[in-house]
Amino acid sequence: MLRRFMVDLVRQPVFHFVLLGALLGVALQWTTVDRGQQDAKTIRITTTEIARLEAGWRARWNRAPTQDELNELIDAQVREVALHREALAMGLDRNEPVVRRVLVQKLEQIARNLIELSLAPTDQDLEEYYAENAERYRPPPLITFTHVFIDPDRRGEQTLSDADEILAELQRRDRPTEGAQEFGDPFMLQRYYPQKDRQRIASLFGKAFADAVFDLEPGRWHGPVLSGYGTHLVYVDAVTEYPIPALDDVRDRVTQDWVDDNRRTITDQYFADLLAQYDVVIEGS
Repeated sequence: MLRRFMVDLVRQPVFHFVLLGALLGVALQWTTVDRGQQDAKTIRITTTEIARLEAGWRARWNRAPTQDELNELIDAQVREVALHREALAMGLDRNEPVVRRVLVQKLEQIARNLIELSLAPTDQDLEEYYAENAERYRPPPLITFTHVFIDPDRRGEQTLSDADEILAELQRRDRPTEGAQEFGDPFMLQRYYPQKDRQRIASLFGKAFADAVFDLEPGRWHGPVLSGYGTHLVYVDAVTEYPIPALDDVRDRVTQDWVDDNRRTITDQYFADLLAQYDVVIEGS
């Protein structure tokens, strides 16, 4: 009976918040930081530290970070400092070398372990989640098309006018794609693509080309359609759309997504509550 009660308890939606709240409360009570000190709850990211973060990024990626990327580095640094302090406050540094990264990982692991206790979805949880996110599980549409390549490096200023002439000829044919290989210029890839999804076409021709061909009406020649290679005339044979699958057919994926989404939500809330205890100062901003 006790075991069943405990299992039911950890599945309650508020259980993880209670546990994480208790964890945070204990951390605050066990603190070894002098709360009377002016900076006890201030996290200060200095311009020197920001320069170090930028230098580390440059060394790894061989370029300067964008402002968004730099902001993410700073946010990660703030989180690391906050977790480090809370880990020290809880005494996680006792009897082992004081290494901030190790302490941060310890506190993160404690939070993850507490979160995992409540992440066991019921059938109702999955049904509600699937109803809200069903479109995510629809297989991507597949396109079948033929294209004729018009090489701007060969034709120069005549590229578009040549494309119009070839398009008119192709549109007059009774069998639209028969003999299409006789038109246009040599192309390094295929001329015919059966049953390919948008991601595959984008990887070959670029996103703009993929988006364009998926919007074309099947059963006729279109053009010009541009890619990184040049100009194309495109005949879409068909675009195959698939229905949303039944929950039972994708239950494992839905379960994993439910767990991932809830873990992320709970973790974000925990860190938001944690950082709310601090005043964050970013120098130079």
